[in-house]
Amino acid sequence: MPTSPRPSKTEAIIRITTLTKTYWNGAVAIPAVQGVDLTVRPGEFIALMGPSGSGKSTLMNLLAFLDAPSSGSYWFAGNNITDFSEDYLADLRNSVLGFVFQQFHLLPRTTALDNVALPLLYTGVKRKQARLRAAELLQKVGLGDRVYHRPNELSGGQQQRVSIARALVNNPMVLFCDEPTGNLDTKTSGDIMKLISQLHHEGKTIIMVTHAEEIADYAERRVQLRDGKIVQS
Repeated sequence: MPTSPRPSKTEAIIRITTLTKTYWNGAVAIPAVQGVDLTVRPGEFIALMGPSGSGKSTLMNLLAFLDAPSSGSYWFAGNNITDFSEDYLADLRNSVLGFVFQQFHLLPRTTALDNVALPLLYTGVKRKQARLRAAELLQKVGLGDRVYHRPNELSGGQQQRVSIARALVNNPMVLFCDEPTGNLDTKTSGDIMKLISQLHHEGKTIIMVTHAEEIADYAERRVQLRDGKIVQS
């Protein structure tokens, strides 16, 4: 299990320089991210925006250690992640990052409590402790009375709250949100974004991919991409 890096309040939590990602279709190169520079400081709430094919999702995957860059440098909490093995990055991802997706990715036959506790069990935390932490977070997201409900017994908004609690269970340094309201109606979307905004005001660093202007309005900073390049930040 890696020792989790922790930056100071003034140190960049993420710093990338001339980062690129190129995919190949046979002999044809497809540049998805082209020479991107970006600095993220602790406590920032950033919205990655751009049209389909702009590179915003690819950039998020690079920032979240879900994909490896083709070139460039990436420093996370003062550590050059290109020095880390894939196994180390997988452990690090589970211990210092949290993820909220458009699809909720909950285990269908498992209670909300155990869905939230699961990441802790992977890190070796005892089941009783993991469930206590999960119950605390479900209370925080407004589901204290739904801990033993399974996903099919919950609304879409409630399922997303479970996924947010699960993303927070390891007290991540960065919360990545990929179109977190994409499957929700307007009212429920607003409720979820108020919750995410509350987490930001509590000091959580958040990087969110969205195409919706009204959702991006919750962020304090927009990073606009087009053709794999940042055109506004």
